Amino acid sequence: MTRALTLLMIACLSLSTVSFSVSADETKDIPANAEATGSHESLVAALTHVGLVETLQGDGPFTVFAPTDAAFEAAGIDLSTFDTDAENETLTDILLYHVISGAVDAANVTDGMVATMVNGDNATFTVTDGAVMINDANVTTADVNASNGIIHVIDKVLMPPADEPVVVDPFDGVNCAVTVGIDSSGYAFSPTVVNIAVGETVCWLWEEASMPHNVKEITGFKSTTYVENGITSGAAAADVAFHHTFTEDTTFYYACEPHIGLNMFGEVVVGEGGTPAATTDDSEGESEDTPGFVVLSTLVAVVGALALMGRQGRND
Repeated sequence: MTRALTLLMIACLSLSTVSFSVSADETKDIPANAEATGSHESLVAALTHVGLVETLQGDGPFTVFAPTDAAFEAAGIDLSTFDTDAENETLTDILLYHVISGAVDAANVTDGMVATMVNGDNATFTVTDGAVMINDANVTTADVNASNGIIHVIDKVLMPPADEPVVVDPFDGVNCAVTVGIDSSGYAFSPTVVNIAVGETVCWLWEEASMPHNVKEITGFKSTTYVENGITSGAAAADVAFHHTFTEDTTFYYACEPHIGLNMFGEVVVGEGGTPAATTDDSEGESEDTPGFVVLSTLVAVVGALALMGRQGRND
């Protein structure tokens, strides 16, 4: 950000309304001046903890909004708790949210002006009856000049705005012809039966379900026998993102393993649905309902009746 743009974007404090009780040595850099105030030891310690002192000793110019020791205490920032790389990155982000690249001295400020801080987030200035705030912190002293920039004292630690949550598509790059979820009861797939063309993909997705579910292939319609090495989403879980592409005419039957006893079944009909499984076994012979069986039974009955009549005739 150029100096001209910085001055346009932000300003600091009307000179007539701000106290200048902090002494400064314009021959010393920003960290040296901050340390000399006697009320910014926590800020200097934090800068030292994450290796930013050398940065703020550079040519700059920089504008630093410096929270007092009381502000650090109120914020509950305990440097002994910042041990890991991730924790120190968080602290660095907080500290850089107090720095503007460029020298910004006191000038008339417009209510609602916005500045982009070194960490990349924006801060907003508010002017009310001559009092100036940056976000929710009051600027108590302005224009503490240093050899490489300016310090403005504030009474609160500025916290960067929370990052917007990153929405990740679990099926990025996958063309889902149908997405199957869990219905409101928690005991049924939705939809239960889907129809797709050969070559299309079915996706199964549920997140933070009230109970774990999975997809596991079974041998037929509402069968309780699982197909060995069949299609499955894996172990039942409250979060599942699974997909499968069907490459031939078939009917894929599946169940939720933990809830198969509750008839939690699903079905995917691919193309024409494939060849249905045989429902009869020819080795068992003809059924009693077939015409051949009826004729044979009738013949046996007639022969039996004739034999009975012959035996009765002999007896007479």
